[in-house]
Amino acid sequence: MLHHRYRRLIRDERGQALVIGAISLLVMAIVVLASASIGNAVYEKIKLQDAVDAQAYTLAVKHARAYNFFAYTNRAMVVHYCAMLTFMSYLSHAYYLKQTVGRIAGYLSYIPYIGPIFNAIKQVIDWWQTAVDAVVKILVPILTVLNIALWLAQEGVLMATLADSLVASGAGPLSTTDPKARVGFDAMGGGVLSLLSTANNWALNYKNAKNFLHPIDDGVRSSSSGLGTGISHRAKLAKANNLSDEDFAKYRLLMGNIANGSRREWTAQGKGPILIGRRWSLTIWPIIKLKKVAESQIKSFDERFENNRKDQLSAEDNIELQTWSWKKMKWKTQWTYRIRVAADNRDGYHLEVRRKTCKQHPWLGITPYILSDPSFFKPWNYHFGYPCSMVVATKDMIGGTRPFELETTVDSSAGTVEDSGVLGMSWNRVGGKSQMANIFRQRTGGMMAVAVGRAVYHRPGDWKEQPNFFNPLWNARLAPLVTHWESDALTVMMPEVMFIKTWFGSSAINY
Repeated sequence: MLHHRYRRLIRDERGQALVIGAISLLVMAIVVLASASIGNAVYEKIKLQDAVDAQAYTLAVKHARAYNFFAYTNRAMVVHYCAMLTFMSYLSHAYYLKQTVGRIAGYLSYIPYIGPIFNAIKQVIDWWQTAVDAVVKILVPILTVLNIALWLAQEGVLMATLADSLVASGAGPLSTTDPKARVGFDAMGGGVLSLLSTANNWALNYKNAKNFLHPIDDGVRSSSSGLGTGISHRAKLAKANNLSDEDFAKYRLLMGNIANGSRREWTAQGKGPILIGRRWSLTIWPIIKLKKVAESQIKSFDERFENNRKDQLSAEDNIELQTWSWKKMKWKTQWTYRIRVAADNRDGYHLEVRRKTCKQHPWLGITPYILSDPSFFKPWNYHFGYPCSMVVATKDMIGGTRPFELETTVDSSAGTVEDSGVLGMSWNRVGGKSQMANIFRQRTGGMMAVAVGRAVYHRPGDWKEQPNFFNPLWNARLAPLVTHWESDALTVMMPEVMFIKTWFGSSAINY
């Protein structure tokens, strides 16, 4: 009987589904918990990457806005120079009216009956000349001071943007997007105070600040040591404005040419009716002609011109007597009646025919401004001088709250389970067992994200236009990680970059 029951128990298949179900539930529980662990890791990584992207893009936006501010203020300076030239043109034209129409009206004022009319015309012209002269004496210094104020505003924005380029833990979009994110990669010295250290070439804050200054003339060059903004150098432009200094000549000639190119027609070459206009022509005889010519421009003289080493606001209204040359088949000037006015650092002058009156209109000259200096040495490598801002952030996934981990009781010495035996996401083993992976875990806490922001210059429809600080066409975008200097920095963080450089050459990093 007992034997019969034992045989029935052995053959009985009831309840085996319970065992299979228990094992399956255990496996499913482990899979679900492991999936939750991996999902949490992916979520934390995406959050950290979003934070880094936001910080890099923010830096690029700040740089682009600063460059656009330089462009707007430089344009405002050009407008002021054009206004100065226009008022100097009014002054030159007023002296011309005084020396021609006013003088003729003075002679005709002695004619009976109609003399008072010409006398009134002469008085109006004299009053107009006096009024314009007084306005120019006030306006030119005011506009010069305004241009200096705009330059100081440029320097203020430059310094403020330089300070805003510092990336610190607990501040900015980085901490807003991911409060757990912290700045830096210890091997690169990426702390905020690294900006003060020029010896550490891997200090990201220093590199980002240097990149921001790179497209600015007289700023730091990518090959130079130290961090300078060129403020003192530009300030000399207002003091020792000397054409023998190529940097000063470059500043003066560029702004002067742009201002001259922005003049309206009446200011540049004059126009108007016969006798009272700035430009006209009257043929007296088939071979004799009176021609009125005018010109107003910013001039830069060489040092031999009356020892004048400054710029000059010059305007002139001249009458030329021309005769027709049958030999050369063109009009030839035989005599010129000159009216000129000028404002410069030697108090300016008025040239009325042959009499020169000095100390009339002082003018400092071209004031300092921030000029761009785009890179055209290997532009495909150096991105045409566009500044790149690299942001590296890490997150401690080891010391803080960790995702689910199922530890086994198997001794690691048995070799069946690696080390102490963990199922799921173990941040203590991210990257494997190599020494590089161990260093990575120690210095990052197990997670790291990298992003690069870039301020770029682009006119829609014209990609060939070189970057400059006169057109506000700068905008921001995220850029590929590898740039002309980050490629070396990336080799510290990602050995794969070193592999590419070793097998394909350093140039492969830049594409």
